[in-house]
Amino acid sequence: MIEALYVHIPFCRAKCHYCDFNSVSGGTVELQERYIDAVKKEILLRRKQGLSIQLKSVFFGGGTPTCLAGGLLEHLLDFIRNTFPFAPEVEITVEANPGTVTKENLEQLRLKGVNRISFGVQSFNDRFLKQLGRIHSTQAALDSLESAREAGFTNINFDLMYGLPGQTLKDWEETLLKVLELNLEHISLYQLKIEEGTPFGQLSEKGLIEDFDDQLALDMYKMGHKYLSRTGFIHYEISNYARPGFECRHNQVYWRCQPYLGVGAGAHSYLPPERIENVGDIAAYLEMVENNRFPQLASEKLTTTMAMSEAMFMGLRLLEGVNLEDFYRRFGQDARIVFKEAIAKCQKKGLIRIDNDYLKLTPQGVFLGNLVFEEFLLDN
Repeated sequence: MIEALYVHIPFCRAKCHYCDFNSVSGGTVELQERYIDAVKKEILLRRKQGLSIQLKSVFFGGGTPTCLAGGLLEHLLDFIRNTFPFAPEVEITVEANPGTVTKENLEQLRLKGVNRISFGVQSFNDRFLKQLGRIHSTQAALDSLESAREAGFTNINFDLMYGLPGQTLKDWEETLLKVLELNLEHISLYQLKIEEGTPFGQLSEKGLIEDFDDQLALDMYKMGHKYLSRTGFIHYEISNYARPGFECRHNQVYWRCQPYLGVGAGAHSYLPPERIENVGDIAAYLEMVENNRFPQLASEKLTTTMAMSEAMFMGLRLLEGVNLEDFYRRFGQDARIVFKEAIAKCQKKGLIRIDNDYLKLTPQGVFLGNLVFEEFLLDN
């Protein structure tokens, strides 16, 4: 049963300096309308496959979904609701950037059933926002939050970034103290990663941006953990904190390696045992869908070995860890035997532990998660 749908909206007002996501700046109203029509057609093509679907989560990501011309996002949501059955408790998330929303369009989203909004805020320092290429100011972020509250949203996330060029521990502390004043339900903390092909990547290649100090980045991570944990947030995934009951349902589908359907240019799906990637180029995507073809770029059927590795390194991202009984029910094998060497090595280093039939990261393992995940990669 597929219970999660991801919808990719590739349009932004401007491309951020660090962004390597499948997105483009601009996009005429005509192109946006054509794109939404293609997404609807792709959904119908998928429905003809006879997939078993009842949605508990719908996630509009990007790009910036709230950059769509007036009414297009609401129209697409209506179409999805009329195409697939929704569970009564469905979580519907829309990603947004401050400065791309008004109280009026947020009210329209709430009326259409959107009940979770995720703002890409990144910083409460205007100097860093400008450096990142963000289109908003600190005040715009605060105004967007106020508008969302007035529109009736009671489940709001802010994404924040640390490890920014020139950022000090004091700068990061100021952002943390500010976000804690806002009584949010969910906060995500991400370290900036400089990707090839982005403006930041090009500056890095020229030596104009220095690699961020690993110890300072770790100190920032620990500071974020300390402040959020002390103020009632549950640290439920390496980068994510939530008030009790506000953990993001959609992202947990990914971390638990559960089936999901992704539509739109560059979207990914997991229809066990197959992982599917859509073509990312918008023009190519439109051409394929408009000619009644699946916009598939690549697919891979996971072997049992690959699926077991994924279950471990994705599941360990969750602070509750991997349920060893569930692993055995799924694969018919004991993870403690399959990954005997990896578990022993990580236990010796104090990075993982077994607690009540859950394999989970220790506090030190949380800070060094990537080192742990590498150990659970099995040869195919």
